[in-house]
Amino acid sequence: MPLRRDQSSNLTFAEPSRVARRLLWHLYSIGSRRIEQPDHHEPYEKPGAHLFWVQSGSGWVEYMDRRWAVERGRKVWLLDMSRPRTYIPQPNGYLTITGVRFGGPGLEFWHETLNSSAQPEFQLDDAQRVRSVYHNLWRLARRRPLGWEWQVHMHINELLGQLLMSRGLLVSPETELPAPVVRVLNALAANPLKDWKARELAAVARVSYSGLRALFRKCGQGTIHQNIQRVRLDQARLLLADSRLSIKDVAAQLNFSSEFYFSHFFRKHTGLTPTEFRRRLQLNPTSQRTSTEAGGTTS
Repeated sequence: MPLRRDQSSNLTFAEPSRVARRLLWHLYSIGSRRIEQPDHHEPYEKPGAHLFWVQSGSGWVEYMDRRWAVERGRKVWLLDMSRPRTYIPQPNGYLTITGVRFGGPGLEFWHETLNSSAQPEFQLDDAQRVRSVYHNLWRLARRRPLGWEWQVHMHINELLGQLLMSRGLLVSPETELPAPVVRVLNALAANPLKDWKARELAAVARVSYSGLRALFRKCGQGTIHQNIQRVRLDQARLLLADSRLSIKDVAAQLNFSSEFYFSHFFRKHTGLTPTEFRRRLQLNPTSQRTSTEAGGTTS
């Protein structure tokens, strides 16, 4: 995927590879732009989305026949690039926006589910997490390590998970789970690569650690630890299915301190080493489902 820089701004542009364009979330550009005059964009020729926030200054974005005020804070905006849009700074002022432009299979369904055409503004509980993911994406786009397009896919997925969380879409509205448990399950789903600690999740849940343990036990969701391990195991299987990634790469993406500890974790919960798991996939692709069903987690 060749990259180029826009010298008039701090944008890095990317041309997605054929595999990434077909299968993964992929970057079109990432970075920041300082806008001093109204900046109009006609519909993009490819399906795409622009996720951005205000770094400095203030102004408006005209989109879907409405004008939205944009300024610094915990808000981000998601625009459908197949629609015309105009970024407007305050009179005699400027507007600096930072974000990513990306595409991927099924993007139109995300716009529909998030209702980004009618409501492109998202209020985040933890805007810093989105900015942290952005910096990871920026480093990947600049350095392009082995398997970087897959990592880009996972990070964009995390960004979209944050948007889902902000609108309460990851857990069914009919659920009777306590709100602290829902917050934990949403956090795990939105950031599955993170090496979560139970006490971190208690902070996310906004209850004490002992209180959170009791809530999980009461509502039949297993232990906090079991939920953390289940999410990590699902991600391990998904990453191992990508033959372009070495086992060491998979261990690093899952934040294990070494390949040895990752292999020990995987074998403990599935009965297979990562290499044996991959061999089974190569012999019989349908065995992934079988091994997933057979390899439950333990507390």
